[in-house]
Amino acid sequence: MAELFRKIIDGHTLYAIWKISESVEELRSAIRLREEEETLYQSFVAESRKKQWLAYRLLIRELLKPDEFPVEYDVSGKPFLAGSDFHISVTHTDDLAAVIISCHARVGIDMEKIRPRIEKVGEKFLNPEESALIGNEWELEQLTLAWCAKEALYKLYGQRNLDFRDNIFVDIPAKAGMKFTAEIRFSGKRDKYQLFSELNGDYILVYLLDAAI
Repeated sequence: MAELFRKIIDGHTLYAIWKISESVEELRSAIRLREEEETLYQSFVAESRKKQWLAYRLLIRELLKPDEFPVEYDVSGKPFLAGSDFHISVTHTDDLAAVIISCHARVGIDMEKIRPRIEKVGEKFLNPEESALIGNEWELEQLTLAWCAKEALYKLYGQRNLDFRDNIFVDIPAKAGMKFTAEIRFSGKRDKYQLFSELNGDYILVYLLDAAI
């Protein structure tokens, strides 16, 4: 695996992006899986899914070595490192995998490629407040930003029934590379967060720490 980028966010938090260039066999031979992990791994049909799943586990081990903590999932499907105080969030798309790790706060991360097909599904995850912020010049970029932001927030919040359109409201910036805010309105509460976005080639990455503002 080749690490494309690593960023230290603060004294407690960092994220890294890796390019997956190995075959499934090479990735599998580089990691020792527990019995339940092996069962889950074997349940994946698509080769791309197997590669992404193995890749982010290898990336976590690379960032934390020499410590190794098994990746487990809570009742909401959110990954965590068993036996540690670290908070993690993971994302993968195409041949890229990214992980954010913090020993201080909950985290969320998402990365997507800018593709025209997102125009067809925008109305499914955008609410009227957000649609009004989309301009013509940067439409694809803004739509991808909004999707990444909602995914990252969903991962941090850890509630399965959080609805992208009805519960997450993003102050969509004009383009990637800017920090911006978003609000989760859920169960009678309104929590506001600051998010950060970056443009890496054709890919947008959004991350945040659990520091409500």
